[in-house]
Amino acid sequence: MPPFFVPRMNTIKIIADTAQEALEQVQTQVGPDAVILNVRPVHADGVKRLWSKARVEVLATAPEPPSAQENVLQLLTTKVHQLEGALQGADSSEPLPPNIIQMMQNVGAPQAASEAPACVQVLLEMGLLPQHAEMLVGQLQKHLGGTRPRNLIEEMELVREVLVDQWQRFATRAEQPGLPARVMVGAPGVGKTTALCKWVTQETFLRQRPARLWRLDGAQPNTAEFLSLHGEMMQVPVERVWADSLDVPEDTLRFVDLPGVPATPTAVEELAAHLKPLGPADVQLVLNSAYELDLLLEQARVFSALPLTGLIFTHTDESDDLSKLWNVALAAELPVTFRSGGQTMPGGFQSVLPETLFDQWVSAVMQG
Repeated sequence: MPPFFVPRMNTIKIIADTAQEALEQVQTQVGPDAVILNVRPVHADGVKRLWSKARVEVLATAPEPPSAQENVLQLLTTKVHQLEGALQGADSSEPLPPNIIQMMQNVGAPQAASEAPACVQVLLEMGLLPQHAEMLVGQLQKHLGGTRPRNLIEEMELVREVLVDQWQRFATRAEQPGLPARVMVGAPGVGKTTALCKWVTQETFLRQRPARLWRLDGAQPNTAEFLSLHGEMMQVPVERVWADSLDVPEDTLRFVDLPGVPATPTAVEELAAHLKPLGPADVQLVLNSAYELDLLLEQARVFSALPLTGLIFTHTDESDDLSKLWNVALAAELPVTFRSGGQTMPGGFQSVLPETLFDQWVSAVMQG
């Protein structure tokens, strides 16, 4: 089970004939704010499955009570003060992790005028690539003008603001008007179809929005039979051929699945030809976050020949290195739209906000 959806004591199981009936029972028993942990088809036992239609099983639970969000910059302040006390020989009530001591010692030495600000050096210690650090230094100088932050905490607040602004510029530039077809592309084996099924489930089951699926062939046939089965369970039509003449209501979300292709210029060029009939589209590049950073950067570089609008990272339950997401987003100049982890539907599929991603990045390092 992915870390985003951990089973709780008050989890309930509902089995119904259709997804709509299951949702109605969830809302009746748990309430309109119920958290859906998993959705899957359930077949009859034995020979009955030959003539019985699959039913829908839903695991749901009540939402956790809201709690105060951790102030990540305040946590950084505490760690800085602890370090100062440790360096002065004072006893600290909470020992710092070795990685934090090393990080703060690295940025604590006197800086030459040409060196990066301490906040950027901290991000370098956290995994930010040097080429992105150079960009950040330039942006920080524009924001600062003739002033300087009083301490590292103010610097971290400012660098957070700069990164969020940069992210939002990427998103604004790539945004497509209206309801364009949402297309998932990527290399084979990155978890593209699973992420698409999660996305469709959230939109149709949780938000009750009408949707339609296209399982299209590319240079290779699309063998994702699971997508068709999932569409049948969610009562979402699945088409095998794209046709402009198909009468689709304007408010219907359109999702397109294409076979994964190798990250080579030739394969991506062939894929671009299959995208043209779709017209203006929301093309999301799917990347496996468990891959090494060099491979992720190479895949993003090759697939950038397509009109990409965002990045989706899968297998996030297998990798907690958030610096990868920042490095790829800054290199590709694209926002990360979703993070996906695990196989449950629609569990572990979360939209990404840059402010939250930055805070999680800092908090993970501060907590060692």
